[in-house]
Amino acid sequence: MGARAVLVSSDLFFISKIKEAAASCSKEIIVARSQAVLDQARLTIGLSGLLIVDLEKAPIALETLATAAKELMSQDWMVVSFFSHVHVDTAEKANHMGLGEVMPRSKFVRVLPELLAAL
Repeated sequence: MGARAVLVSSDLFFISKIKEAAASCSKEIIVARSQAVLDQARLTIGLSGLLIVDLEKAPIALETLATAAKELMSQDWMVVSFFSHVHVDTAEKANHMGLGEVMPRSKFVRVLPELLAAL
Protein backbone atom coordinates (compact mmCIF):
# COMPACT_ATOMS: atom_id res chain seq x y z
CA MET A 1 0.00 0.00 0.00
CA GLY A 2 1.95 2.99 -1.26
CA ALA A 3 1.09 6.55 -0.36
CA ARG A 4 -0.68 8.49 -3.08
CA ALA A 5 -1.87 11.44 -0.97
CA VAL A 6 -0.31 14.20 1.11
CA LEU A 7 -2.12 16.04 3.88
CA VAL A 8 -0.82 19.42 5.05
CA SER A 9 -2.24 20.03 8.51
CA SER A 10 -1.26 20.35 12.15
CA ASP A 11 -4.70 19.39 13.52
CA LEU A 12 -3.96 16.07 15.23
CA PHE A 13 -7.62 15.14 15.64
CA PHE A 14 -8.46 15.74 11.98
CA ILE A 15 -5.24 14.07 10.82
CA SER A 16 -6.28 10.90 12.64
CA LYS A 17 -9.79 11.06 11.10
CA ILE A 18 -8.35 11.39 7.59
CA LYS A 19 -5.83 8.60 8.18
CA GLU A 20 -8.63 6.38 9.47
CA ALA A 21 -10.73 7.10 6.38
CA ALA A 22 -7.74 6.31 4.17
CA ALA A 23 -6.98 3.06 5.97
CA SER A 24 -10.59 1.94 5.62
CA CYS A 25 -10.14 1.97 1.83
CA SER A 26 -6.57 0.62 1.91
CA LYS A 27 -4.90 3.97 1.18
CA GLU A 28 -2.03 5.70 2.92
CA ILE A 29 -1.66 9.42 3.66
CA ILE A 30 1.64 11.20 4.20
CA VAL A 31 1.26 14.04 6.69
CA ALA A 32 3.47 17.01 5.79
CA ARG A 33 4.10 19.31 8.72
CA SER A 34 7.12 20.91 7.06
CA GLN A 35 8.30 21.97 3.63
CA ALA A 36 10.96 19.24 3.69
CA VAL A 37 8.38 16.49 4.26
CA LEU A 38 6.14 17.95 1.54
CA ASP A 39 9.02 18.00 -0.93
CA GLN A 40 10.01 14.41 -0.09
CA ALA A 41 6.41 13.23 -0.40
CA ARG A 42 6.10 14.82 -3.81
CA LEU A 43 9.19 12.92 -4.97
CA THR A 44 8.02 9.66 -3.40
CA ILE A 45 4.56 9.80 -4.97
CA GLY A 46 5.63 11.16 -8.34
CA LEU A 47 2.89 11.82 -10.85
CA SER A 48 -0.83 11.73 -10.18
CA GLY A 49 -1.43 12.10 -6.48
CA LEU A 50 -3.67 14.04 -4.13
CA LEU A 51 -2.65 17.08 -2.09
CA ILE A 52 -5.02 17.97 0.76
CA VAL A 53 -4.54 21.36 2.44
CA ASP A 54 -6.10 22.37 5.75
CA LEU A 55 -6.29 26.11 5.10
CA GLU A 56 -6.59 27.03 8.76
CA LYS A 57 -4.12 24.59 10.31
CA ALA A 58 -1.47 24.36 7.60
CA PRO A 59 2.01 24.45 9.14
CA ILE A 60 3.40 25.67 5.80
CA ALA A 61 2.73 29.17 4.46
CA LEU A 62 -0.22 29.30 2.07
CA GLU A 63 1.90 31.18 -0.48
CA THR A 64 4.37 28.30 -0.50
CA LEU A 65 1.55 25.78 -0.78
CA ALA A 66 0.02 27.72 -3.69
CA THR A 67 3.29 27.45 -5.61
CA ALA A 68 3.49 23.72 -4.89
CA ALA A 69 -0.18 23.25 -5.83
CA LYS A 70 0.31 24.87 -9.23
CA GLU A 71 3.30 22.64 -9.96
CA LEU A 72 1.48 19.51 -8.81
CA MET A 73 -1.67 20.28 -10.81
CA SER A 74 0.52 20.50 -13.91
CA GLN A 75 1.61 16.91 -13.12
CA ASP A 76 -1.97 15.56 -12.89
CA TRP A 77 -2.26 15.86 -9.13
CA MET A 78 -5.60 16.74 -7.63
CA VAL A 79 -5.42 19.54 -5.06
CA VAL A 80 -8.20 19.99 -2.50
CA SER A 81 -8.22 22.65 0.20
CA PHE A 82 -10.75 22.92 2.99
CA PHE A 83 -11.78 25.57 5.50
CA SER A 84 -14.24 26.16 8.30
CA HIS A 85 -17.50 27.46 6.82
CA VAL A 86 -17.35 30.53 9.06
CA HIS A 87 -14.10 31.70 7.45
CA VAL A 88 -15.30 32.68 3.99
CA ASP A 89 -12.40 35.12 3.64
CA THR A 90 -10.00 32.17 3.90
CA ALA A 91 -11.81 30.44 1.04
CA GLU A 92 -11.68 33.56 -1.11
CA LYS A 93 -7.95 33.93 -0.48
CA ALA A 94 -7.31 30.25 -1.30
CA ASN A 95 -9.33 30.49 -4.52
CA HIS A 96 -7.41 33.60 -5.52
CA MET A 97 -4.10 31.87 -4.78
CA GLY A 98 -5.00 28.81 -6.87
CA LEU A 99 -5.09 26.23 -4.08
CA GLY A 100 -7.11 23.75 -6.10
CA GLU A 101 -10.71 22.94 -5.32
CA VAL A 102 -11.62 24.88 -2.19
CA MET A 103 -14.48 23.59 -0.07
CA PRO A 104 -15.92 23.80 3.44
CA ARG A 105 -14.67 21.16 5.86
CA SER A 106 -18.14 19.54 6.01
CA LYS A 107 -18.17 18.97 2.24
CA PHE A 108 -14.57 17.73 2.34
CA VAL A 109 -15.53 15.09 4.91
CA ARG A 110 -18.40 13.94 2.66
CA VAL A 111 -16.29 13.68 -0.51
CA LEU A 112 -13.12 12.28 1.12
CA PRO A 113 -14.02 8.62 0.44
CA GLU A 114 -14.53 9.45 -3.24
CA LEU A 115 -11.24 11.34 -3.42
CA LEU A 116 -9.38 8.43 -1.85
CA ALA A 117 -11.12 5.87 -4.07
CA ALA A 118 -9.92 7.78 -7.12
CA LEU A 119 -6.26 7.25 -6.17
